[in-house]
Amino acid sequence: MKANERKEIIKITYPIPFYTQLVDFNDVNLQGFKSKQDAEHWQVRGCGIASIKMIIDGFQIYRGNKLSETYGEFVYRGVEIGAHCDRGWIHKGLVELAKEYKVSGQAFRQSNVNDVLSEIEKNRPCITSVTAGFNGGKMDSNGEIIKEGGHLIVVVGAVRENGELHGFIVNHPSSSTELNWENHFIPIDDFKRSFSGAFMSFWMNE
Repeated sequence: MKANERKEIIKITYPIPFYTQLVDFNDVNLQGFKSKQDAEHWQVRGCGIASIKMIIDGFQIYRGNKLSETYGEFVYRGVEIGAHCDRGWIHKGLVELAKEYKVSGQAFRQSNVNDVLSEIEKNRPCITSVTAGFNGGKMDSNGEIIKEGGHLIVVVGAVRENGELHGFIVNHPSSSTELNWENHFIPIDDFKRSFSGAFMSFWMNE
């Protein structure tokens, strides 16, 4: 970086932990799942729960409260309140789940990266809908363009260079070991190609 270039990192000040979608099958309680079959089913569909649990537990840690329920219990609670459908996790449902922990949230549609940045600047962690692995716009094995969206991740920070948004810092949960990324920098062009325009932001009820 040249001497006259200025880099600014904006980071959520709450201690947002990282959680994977992978289930620990060595846990005798299967992290709250009722069966191995349930655990296997949900670990490939658990991005929304892993993401909302990161945010809720971040606020719980900040408040000095105990952590939220186990992964499995959270999944069952989400299903119980109608936060999951055939297409995946329903954003308004995840916002409702957070309210049970006195965490406020708002779901946004047809947004852009500056809308996400605005929430980060307000110290509000965001769950955004992106392509898994940020592969949006790339070719898949069938020669088709990979569409944006379909996977939920947590944005915990942003990077600006000379006042321009340079990228986001994310917690990217996955059911693939190699795609579990904590505090991982994503360049803004990669983020844009994968971002569906849908996201949620969260803040704490005092």
